[in-house]
Amino acid sequence: HLLLGARARAGMQATREAKADRAAPRGDAAAARSEFGAMFVSLAGPAGLLDMEKCLEVAGRMGDAASRSGYGAGERMAASLAGIFADVAEIVNRPVDDGALDSTYDAFRSMMGVLYGAGEEYRSGGDPEPAGRLEEVREDVARFRSWADARREKLRKADPPGSGLVGLSRLHRGRICRDVVREAQERARAEDEALGFDPIFPAKTRPVSDFLGEYDDPNITSADMVAELRGRGPPDGYELVRIEDGAGQRE
Repeated sequence: HLLLGARARAGMQATREAKADRAAPRGDAAAARSEFGAMFVSLAGPAGLLDMEKCLEVAGRMGDAASRSGYGAGERMAASLAGIFADVAEIVNRPVDDGALDSTYDAFRSMMGVLYGAGEEYRSGGDPEPAGRLEEVREDVARFRSWADARREKLRKADPPGSGLVGLSRLHRGRICRDVVREAQERARAEDEALGFDPIFPAKTRPVSDFLGEYDDPNITSADMVAELRGRGPPDGYELVRIEDGAGQRE
């Protein structure tokens, strides 16, 4: 009886511990969200340099942590992030000559918009849970990839192949799209750090939704546009004007 009682008590203890192991992560939702938010913030650094391999690794860890903690919204967000980063990787690793530079900028703008916006909220202690916005970005980036695919086919069928590139794409022929953006971002970050600003989340970050598409001049470089994004104003000789209802209104 003593042996049976000891075994029974041991079995009951093991059952309690197993239940506790299963319940503890799910019961600590606040800690799970905090951990998730910290990892979300960490994405802005590699994403800004288009290091999609690193971003995919972080998204995987976010999904694992969310799953272990029973954080359903976190699992959905991690899945959206993984889809975004996979499609962005497919676009940005193409040669400029394939016509993917415009899609690279479009994908970069959309991706960094949500990473900066929600990342700043997480950094300040908020809990934005941008699941809906991330899914919108995932759909946008999938569309940009489709455009890049179509543009590549068109350029390859051109006579001679590759003819038809315009603007920034002509300036960067022979390069990889990722490297064009990364070089400008690295330069901007170095300048911010030298000025005492946060190189990842600049003190004055212009909304990324206004990042590109405002300059038709092929002499405006990606470095100029990244500087504009990071709050340093338009390139020399340019003035930013927002047009509303037909009237010019200085921004």
